[in-house]
Amino acid sequence: MRHRPRSDSPFDVLDDAFALLVAEPRPLAIDGTEVGHGLPAREIPLDELKSRLLHPSARYATRDAALNLLLARAQTEGGAWLVGLAGVLLPGLRAAAAPLVRACPEKADDIEAEMLAGLVRAVALAKPGRDRPAAHLTWRARHGAERLLRKELAERGRPGHRAVSAEPPRPFGHPDFVLAEAAAKGVISDDDAELIGVTRLGGMSLADAAEARGCSYTAAKLRRLRAEADLVRWIRENHGEFEPNRPETPGSKGVGRPRQGRPPDRRPGLCHNPDPTTPKPRR
Repeated sequence: MRHRPRSDSPFDVLDDAFALLVAEPRPLAIDGTEVGHGLPAREIPLDELKSRLLHPSARYATRDAALNLLLARAQTEGGAWLVGLAGVLLPGLRAAAAPLVRACPEKADDIEAEMLAGLVRAVALAKPGRDRPAAHLTWRARHGAERLLRKELAERGRPGHRAVSAEPPRPFGHPDFVLAEAAAKGVISDDDAELIGVTRLGGMSLADAAEARGCSYTAAKLRRLRAEADLVRWIRENHGEFEPNRPETPGSKGVGRPRQGRPPDRRPGLCHNPDPTTPKPRR
């Protein structure tokens, strides 16, 4: 995502607050001996920790141990440690927000604010010691922003709004929206939604996801297949209410159209981009 110019956006304000926390002479730091997994046995300022965890050579075990330590501090002490945890997670939060901001750029600040509010809620509810805490917290933080965007797009799609030349994005077109809605309605579990999200959309391999959950690759694959089967069945049963965004291809009859044969609802809206986040092909 191309970052906007420096502003008072929620993410930029967080970034500035994080910079103050790690400034000399007394930067907020953790003891590397508490984390282990190859980190230096000394006080590590959080900006240095952030750089180390983002480096491609960082192992998942190191990232998980460091993030779980920050999570525990944020839960017990709050304040600076909550800001410190959020600052370390900020690159992931920006990446998770990118498709939502592209869908409705004029709501960028609201999307970021909702993600930060969702992160605070996720921190309060999370259990330290879990695998892949960064992915879990980022996924939870994004849920609130997805709800905000769905509500916004639904409101803008009502009759009476000013028409625009471009087709508005459909509220439930992006696969992340589908996962969030399905989990909220109990079609699949939150853990299964996270597994599908991080492996299908988030760039994590299924092997890594299996390792993070302490199960075999085959078990993770079967779990994902079952969850995806439930998801597809639910989408088909609720076709009129919740249609996935599948473009029609030459020679495919009925693909991307309701079962009754009616064309999809083309209501005017104010988000001026066509659907910018078409689902990625399956790996």
